Amino acid sequence: MYPNSSKNPVRWVYSILFILLVIIWSPSKAQRRNTPGINGDGDVLSGSSHNSGGYVTQDGWSVSLNGGYESPLGDLKEIYKGAPTFGVTVRKRMGSLVYSGTIDYRQYKPKESTFTYSEDDTYSYTATYGNYSGIGLYAGIAYEVPLGGFASLYGGVNGGYMITKYEMSMQDGENVILSQSASTSAIYIGPKAGFNLPVSNNISIGLEARYSLGIVGANYNSREGGSTTPGFNSYAGNIFLTYSF
Repeated sequence: MYPNSSKNPVRWVYSILFILLVIIWSPSKAQRRNTPGINGDGDVLSGSSHNSGGYVTQDGWSVSLNGGYESPLGDLKEIYKGAPTFGVTVRKRMGSLVYSGTIDYRQYKPKESTFTYSEDDTYSYTATYGNYSGIGLYAGIAYEVPLGGFASLYGGVNGGYMITKYEMSMQDGENVILSQSASTSAIYIGPKAGFNLPVSNNISIGLEARYSLGIVGANYNSREGGSTTPGFNSYAGNIFLTYSF
């Protein structure tokens, strides 16, 4: 069994990332308020408004440190355990939309030191897997709505790549029949949802749930039949500590 990742990501992902990054770095035209909170991946929003009595957002920049726990799905789930994740996110708010760029890291460890596989109940072999590490590079967009006068809810999506690395070997008795060390990239497309809570004028905390899709594309033709494009597949929970400026 091999960890499954795509070696040939589709070109349209590059286009999406480029468009989002242009938006993130474009100058903001709206004026800022003084009491920020946190959005999306820790994206910035303002505190409660004394004039309107509501919780209003502000345009501007923020940076977040995040930590959480991620569990693999699909083929990886059969081999690897979940692991902590750590990352940094930079974001820009424009009205109710928050654009973000994220880099994060995780390292899964195998569930067992050795796995045994059999074929037709007559032939068996063992497999040993090294740690499975992944660096995520993705851009995101989220839409946020106020929740009463003290917090907010949001939903959105991240898109990009997961750069992965792993090692494995297979043995038939005393003989090594396969040894592999691979670095690949898998498409990452992950819906996200969460809520944000300001704790001071410039600092806020957010909780977020993510689910990265295992299949990010499909096609069909009369000669080869149907096929799908695999993506990095996992679910995760994260907490964000955000500073706005």
